Amino acid sequence: MLPIAPNTVAEDIADVTADVTADVTADVTADVTADVTAGIHGLAERVAYRYAGAERKHRFRFLFDPLRLLVQTGFIERYVAGGNPFPPSVEIDPSNVCNHDCGFCIYHSMHREDRRERLSREKLLSLVDELHALRCRSILFVGGGEPMTNPHTVEAIERAAALGISTGLVTNGSLIDGSHAARLKRAATYVRFSFDAATRDTHLALHRRDDFDRIVRNLRLLAEAEGSGTIGTGYFITDANVHEIFANAQLVKDTGADYIQFKTYSGLPTESKLHERVLHAVERAIDLSDGNFDVHVMDRIFENHCFQVRGYSRCHFQAMKTVINADGSLYLCAQKRTDPAGRIGNVHEQSLAEIWNGVKRSRVVNELDLVSCPYCVHDRQNKSIEFMARFRAPHRGFY
Repeated sequence: MLPIAPNTVAEDIADVTADVTADVTADVTADVTADVTAGIHGLAERVAYRYAGAERKHRFRFLFDPLRLLVQTGFIERYVAGGNPFPPSVEIDPSNVCNHDCGFCIYHSMHREDRRERLSREKLLSLVDELHALRCRSILFVGGGEPMTNPHTVEAIERAAALGISTGLVTNGSLIDGSHAARLKRAATYVRFSFDAATRDTHLALHRRDDFDRIVRNLRLLAEAEGSGTIGTGYFITDANVHEIFANAQLVKDTGADYIQFKTYSGLPTESKLHERVLHAVERAIDLSDGNFDVHVMDRIFENHCFQVRGYSRCHFQAMKTVINADGSLYLCAQKRTDPAGRIGNVHEQSLAEIWNGVKRSRVVNELDLVSCPYCVHDRQNKSIEFMARFRAPHRGFY
């Protein structure tokens, strides 16, 4: 038998030790990683899990979920195949006039004294008819300005409903009287008040109009009216009203409304101390959810992030929803409402079909610089459509 060299023995022992150490280290690392990532970490995650538990019991689940687009299968198939179908949903601004003066409103610049446009009754109703002919499925009457400053808005909602089009109304709620309430509850799919205070003083500071009590009365009238429409409110959180989150939710619930939605600016992170106050207040409000009242909390309140990487090849969501402003301008999307570069035509000059299939819209879409776009609330929809249109990997069968 040949003698074994001492250095060979040492090398073998080193190799075995290294293998054992690597295995042990990998096991320990896996265990530590599992321990670190498991469970709930921090206030935001704790409140988000609490919300998830309440959300699973909502009467109206996924009311504001971006993945609602997945039910639009026929439209998406035509679009992905290279077609140019007219959008299934449209926003109409009946008026650029607003009787409130909210400093936080992203469309505040449209409420100047020189911007007093309203769509005429004839044009408003003809647009509804035109949209029906184009197989539009839903119309949101919004702003722009306050839609109820146009005296023909309710009639337009009734016209759309009679044609089988789902309709929504987003309003500050101050101009809805008893007769409006009864008609809207029957005709509208939903009505949502922008209502972000629990006291007269805070409302006055935010909206710069002393009509808090009237809005509460109108919300109650609408909730109590006969009809199938859902009634809710949207609470835009700022440092000026964070202290009234719970009290407002309780007030809204007491009126008989169906839900409240909490939201903050998209793309602007909330300062850490304010974010903590928001989370604590929202956590209390979540407990108001029950079989008759839903508390909806937008994801961005938990995530609090401030950037996106829009890596898709183009904006796809512009094909799913467009905006008709009170001056007749058609815009590529709601976030281009105040941007002249986003204007693709005017309904006083061309039909909706002509604008949609026209050269100008094609040029605006093709020249759109996604990096320069504002923070997009439809980012997830764009990524989903991009995936459906571009997925070519050989791993299709794996999940």
